[in-house]
Amino acid sequence: MSEDSSLDSWFLHEKLALNLLSENEAAELASQIPDPSQPFAQSRRIDLLERAIASYLQRGDVESLHVEHLRGRIAPGRLIWLEQAFYFKGLSAALDRIERREDGAATFYGMLATDESVRVNGSYNAARITCSTALGKLSGRQRQFILGYVEDVSGSAIAVRPIVIAQRWLPPSTHIPNFHPSDPCHVWPGDVDQFAEVDFKTRLDMSDLRLLKDLPEALIKEYFADILGEPSVPKDWGGEQFDLWTDRLSIEGKQLRAAIAFKGPAKFAPMTIATLGKNGDQIDRLAQTAADVLVVQHCHQITAPVINMLKAYASDYRNPRRYMTIDGFNTICILRHFGKL
Repeated sequence: MSEDSSLDSWFLHEKLALNLLSENEAAELASQIPDPSQPFAQSRRIDLLERAIASYLQRGDVESLHVEHLRGRIAPGRLIWLEQAFYFKGLSAALDRIERREDGAATFYGMLATDESVRVNGSYNAARITCSTALGKLSGRQRQFILGYVEDVSGSAIAVRPIVIAQRWLPPSTHIPNFHPSDPCHVWPGDVDQFAEVDFKTRLDMSDLRLLKDLPEALIKEYFADILGEPSVPKDWGGEQFDLWTDRLSIEGKQLRAAIAFKGPAKFAPMTIATLGKNGDQIDRLAQTAADVLVVQHCHQITAPVINMLKAYASDYRNPRRYMTIDGFNTICILRHFGKL
């Protein structure tokens, strides 16, 4: 398989994982699993399954729960993945019950990172944890990667049956091959070479955002195009995938393609998913481009669900990319530095 991604699993349902593979793939995997009597046989078995799942995700057609929810396509039986914070409960007690040959179910739940009105929950069999480290990793509030099936959709709750619960390691792009466990896809504006000398530490407050209240979106787009050295500034139209496309943005000396969505003061308020079109479809269109970096700029604050949605698209196994948000405060710093404001 490709070495572009990997998993460290804490829970793994082997039968459900094998069901993802073709008959030939399952047979090849079985041929590599060592005899249980060999040293480290169980560890090798888990490692092979983790690699098989990661490979499946890279070549398969599995969308994140965040994206499927945005598109209105959540239904029982749909295979999805998601990576966010959950509250894990009951693992130690479940292991104790297993010792007594009783039910060994532990649970998890959390509000969907892109829509906090939706609760995601599920349960898993504690007998299928992969190592002792799982006791800490599946306890309390933890950020984890989950691949599983939508089991039920009821009102504002989505039940998920997990195949694997794991730490995911994903490089941000082919340009930057190093693995990173926290948020490898995220780019701070200060990481962009063209913005390297901008003072982003300048103390600003909410009143400063008024500087952008009367600055048209089209003018902000022109300013950023000039700063990035992009000579072509397209006219706005309703079905566009992006407001500005440029291959002149660079990070650590690497020239990258960026698709940028600008949001001016027409709605001078914190950006939400709804700000970006019906069901946030402007983010969806932005993600359909071949860009290496997905960028959203706004004249005001940018809320967490918008950032989480960008991250969900950028961290897709099949096409890992980078993403960046430029809120009103960062916009002021950039425009001031270049004499635009």
